[in-house]
Amino acid sequence: MESNNIRSNSAYEQTLAGVTKDLSDLRANILGKLSREILILQAQKNALTDDIQKLQSQRKELEVLTVAQQGMSQQEIQRQQWIEQLAQSITYHLKNDVIVTNSKTLNDHSANFEQLMLNLDNAIRSTFQSLQRDVDTYQRDLDDQMQRMYGQRQQGELMLTALVERIDEYLRRSGGGYGSTGLNTPPIPPPPTSSFGAGTNIGITSPTYRPNGSSDYSQLQVPNFNGNGGRYRPYDRYGSDTDSTTAFVDDPTEAMEPVDEPMPAAEKAGLSDWWSGFLLVLGASVVLSFQNILVRVIFSKSNILGLFTFGGLIKPSVSNSFILLLLRMLFAAPIMWFVAKAIFKVDVVRDFQQLLLPSRRLLFWRVAFSALLQFASFAFIYVALGILNPGLAVTLFFIFPTVTVLMAWLLFGDRPSNDRWIVIGVIYLGIMLTYNIFGVNKPDTWGVIAAMLSGIAFAGYIITSQACFKQLNPVSFTSINFAIILLLCLGTLPFTLSEIALSGNLVFMCFLVALTTLGGYLLTSFGTKLMGAAQASIVSASGPVFTTFLAFILLGNQLSPIQMLGVFLVTGGVGMLSLQNLKKKPAK
Repeated sequence: MESNNIRSNSAYEQTLAGVTKDLSDLRANILGKLSREILILQAQKNALTDDIQKLQSQRKELEVLTVAQQGMSQQEIQRQQWIEQLAQSITYHLKNDVIVTNSKTLNDHSANFEQLMLNLDNAIRSTFQSLQRDVDTYQRDLDDQMQRMYGQRQQGELMLTALVERIDEYLRRSGGGYGSTGLNTPPIPPPPTSSFGAGTNIGITSPTYRPNGSSDYSQLQVPNFNGNGGRYRPYDRYGSDTDSTTAFVDDPTEAMEPVDEPMPAAEKAGLSDWWSGFLLVLGASVVLSFQNILVRVIFSKSNILGLFTFGGLIKPSVSNSFILLLLRMLFAAPIMWFVAKAIFKVDVVRDFQQLLLPSRRLLFWRVAFSALLQFASFAFIYVALGILNPGLAVTLFFIFPTVTVLMAWLLFGDRPSNDRWIVIGVIYLGIMLTYNIFGVNKPDTWGVIAAMLSGIAFAGYIITSQACFKQLNPVSFTSINFAIILLLCLGTLPFTLSEIALSGNLVFMCFLVALTTLGGYLLTSFGTKLMGAAQASIVSASGPVFTTFLAFILLGNQLSPIQMLGVFLVTGGVGMLSLQNLKKKPAK
């Protein structure tokens, strides 16, 4: 216990000694700092004392100066005050005058600047307007001159082609037939033909352009070089030596001497060519009508010839129409490009590359727009053929010649004659009878609307294609159109991909549809070359009749007597429109 106390005391003493030492160190530090601060304050005090003494001496000096100044006279003080007030007043008034003057000057300058800018703007505007008027005038004059040059070029082409045709006719008659001339030219393609058995030059009075850039000259008034009954001078008048190189110096336009020998072989050859062309165009109409039957079978299960049932491969709908058109164009587009190169000797690739040039960009968009219209026409007619009787659908589609005539009137000012109005009325009467307007059982409304929309779109295609033929080969036009339609069909795949159900029968039927398309095109091409485009269009108007007949024979689909009367009225009306176009004189 005692030892514990001793230890506690010892620890206490050690702690106390440490605290005492710390306090001593702290006091020494504080005293050192305070000493240094006291010394600094003492120095500052001495400096302030010196400053105070200096200020007191300066105050005394100022008091002395003040007393000296108080000795000045009272007048000088007042004078100085007046001078100061006067200076202040003058300064104030001058400042106000300067401010007012500056503001007026700035306002005047601003007004003058605005007026000058307006005058400059008006001068520039009037100058540019004058320049624009001059440019417009020069442009109009240039357009007029180019139009006259283009018209003169067309007239020259017409005259040269007429002369070539006369020479060709003479060679054919003198040689006993066209084949004796040794010419082996490809057939001239017709105007664009629908896939439903109709030519498209119905109601259009402008010439149909051909691959070589020339036109259809069936309406051209050519001077008759023979004033004696249409006979020609034989070549032996100029000598029997076929190897003679003597120049011909007679007048080539003088009347040829009549030849007494009859030429039944030449007349017979010409008549034979016309009938051959007639049969080819008629065959094209049958082939294209058969295409309509194939489309109907694809959409609807049918009793073929009363022997077996086949068809209904896909349901009639807009999306399935796109699918059918895609499969058709997958076959038709490449075959058409091959036919253009192999048969018509047309370089479609070169023509397409020229379409992409900036100078022909407008023509490219016209071709693309015509392809879009034909694409819409195909899609709508496929919907109509899937819903309606094929003869009824095609007859309703044949509204397009009347729409073409009305579009030509609206766009080109080609007002229809009274006779043409009557024929248009007959066509619409036939369409109403085909619709069975007086009957109870009317066809499906959506099918009727689709068929008529197809005809309207096809009429727009005719107008745009006629505008394109002036600058583009018709064969190249058709080939490029097929390619663009194929691209449009591919563009619909995201919307129709889920509904595609391919089968071998469907692909085979689409291949047949493509073959009938190209077969109809080729037959129309050869037939049009032999009998002329205007007469070929009259024969092509038989599409509704052939479609109705084939639908009755192959599928057993028949129309009522009233509807049959409407079919014949539409066919006759379309044929009359073509006949009027054939007889119409060219505008002076």
